[in-house]
Amino acid sequence: MQACRVLRNSSTLTPRTGASITSLFLPHTVPNHFSVPSVISDHGRHLANIAPLHQPEQSLAIRKRVSILLQKTVSLLPRTLPTTDGAIGPESSLFWSNILERSIAELSSGSDQVSLKATVAVCGFDKWACSHDLVTALLEDPFTSDPTYTEILRNRWQDAPSCVNIEYGKPTAFAGELSSLSDWLQRFPHAIRLTELPDLSSLSSINDETDNLLLDSDVLLLLCDPVVTPLSDLAHRTKYLLNRPNTILILTSGTASDSHRQQALGAVTALQANPTSPSTIDRYQRDTLSSRISTISVAINEILRPKNQSQTSLLDLRQETALSQVHGSLSAGFGSVEATKKDIDRVASKMNDLSSEVAKIQENTRHEILGKPGEDNKIEKALFLATTEMNALLGSLTFWKMVWRVDEIGALVFAAVQGQWCKGLENQLILQTGCLEFTQRELFISAFSLLSAASQTSLRSPVLENQLQQLKRSPTHVLTVNSLTQPIHDRRSQLIQYTTSRLHREAQSAVVGAFGGVLGGAGLGWWLAFGEHIFSLGASTEMGTAIGSGALLAVSSIRWAVGKWERAKRRWAQDSARIGEGLTRDLQRTIQRTVDNNVTVVASTACKGMQDLVDRRRNEVHQLHGELCDLDVELRACAQFPASWTAQSPISVKVVDIE
Repeated sequence: MQACRVLRNSSTLTPRTGASITSLFLPHTVPNHFSVPSVISDHGRHLANIAPLHQPEQSLAIRKRVSILLQKTVSLLPRTLPTTDGAIGPESSLFWSNILERSIAELSSGSDQVSLKATVAVCGFDKWACSHDLVTALLEDPFTSDPTYTEILRNRWQDAPSCVNIEYGKPTAFAGELSSLSDWLQRFPHAIRLTELPDLSSLSSINDETDNLLLDSDVLLLLCDPVVTPLSDLAHRTKYLLNRPNTILILTSGTASDSHRQQALGAVTALQANPTSPSTIDRYQRDTLSSRISTISVAINEILRPKNQSQTSLLDLRQETALSQVHGSLSAGFGSVEATKKDIDRVASKMNDLSSEVAKIQENTRHEILGKPGEDNKIEKALFLATTEMNALLGSLTFWKMVWRVDEIGALVFAAVQGQWCKGLENQLILQTGCLEFTQRELFISAFSLLSAASQTSLRSPVLENQLQQLKRSPTHVLTVNSLTQPIHDRRSQLIQYTTSRLHREAQSAVVGAFGGVLGGAGLGWWLAFGEHIFSLGASTEMGTAIGSGALLAVSSIRWAVGKWERAKRRWAQDSARIGEGLTRDLQRTIQRTVDNNVTVVASTACKGMQDLVDRRRNEVHQLHGELCDLDVELRACAQFPASWTAQSPISVKVVDIE
């Protein structure tokens, strides 16, 4: 027989639990497959230790206080746990509400309505835990000579029932109900009903029913083979079962073969067949003593026995079970709140990433399109090129060339402005519009990806989604080829409609003035030469004076016309420069407005709306966490928990090492 050494070190098994678990380590080397070296103390009696030696009035007050706590918990559960159809099992509000409402009904109705038997549930984590063999070993009677009972007991799972309910009585079995005369069922302060379930790995199809049976039991024996199943997997899948002070965790020790298990139970069979054989008796005693299976009964008895003189009824036991259910539901609530916080943080992180991307686009797009001032300013380059080309055109239109094409001046300058003035910049802006449209689509996808991530959490908002869809389908949301180039068209029209038209009129006025001056000079000379007037000084003198006066007037008028045309061209260039300065301001505003109102409007609205939802939901979660903490304080006031134990604290599991 192997020796066992108990190690007093503790290890965290699962988060958000506040109960200690009785650990029974069962090595497989002993013949009957279940060896229990010891029962670790402090397995959860703290929950049952309702303040010592209460008088009946105080017991009623405590029971009323527990009922109020149950009702408060039921009222809070729909706000902390999911209520949708997709939420099942201990993750749903309905699951815990049903359990707690049954407990409320039991505590409120009085002792007459409470079940006459305490419920002890037995379940293995998987088939390697051998929970069926444990039940067989507990209930087998080695001193009976009735083969019918042994056959009934060992074949109780032959018809594959959903569970087997075992009570004390004449040996019978029907549809998952089994009666047994085993004295093990009568060792406890209360009559018990032993409910045996299949291993958890095969219970996915009836998960809710099984969880209800396990969490509603007064004592739960949970078996696990730590060699086959890592404790982390056990903690993850059975965290709500482990989160009960009346759970006894039995660690079976290994991978004994079926032949070993049959050999172990064969010792009982041999004693039944030959109860007078010394060797058979010795074998049975050796196997029974080495297994120390009786310590399981000790652990169960510690939970079921009255904790003080006032606690003698099953109603007191159900009150303890109800407190453990409150503890489990609060742990589920804390877990849901923490999961909600993580969901909110995850959505907030995506929202912040999208918001940063939007801010980066809003800040950099104008410089990417127009270039940085003083380094690569595309507007300045385009205006400089346009000014150079237009000055070259106007410079080629001297007065004498203009005279012969005076009626074409407006058309010539109009064609030059339309074809050359900032044309390269216009083409670049059209290209950039296509790039902005791509960015717009990417941000739209990111915005709805954010809403999709939020829809999987409590942050789902159909109103925000509808608002974004309306923005997307709005006619003003669509980018066109004129979205960025409209300022160029407007300034070009201004240059043509006002400045170029005035240039055309000035050209016509200069030509008319020049020809008028020439004709006037000729007329003046003729009048001075041949007319009768007071300036007549003589024939020879009058002819020279007349010709000189007429020529002077003609030359002066031509000189005036040339100056007028040159001044008109300079004014056109000055107006063009002022229009170019206005174009710079218009393009900057247009690009920023397009980015804000077209490109990023959906993403910006999504971020702003999601930020409001996140802030509001965080406040709600903070409030729910506070209410859960208040109920947790009330729970610890009803039960003598250590001050450090809360519904959020970890389980401390004692580990037994086998040498």
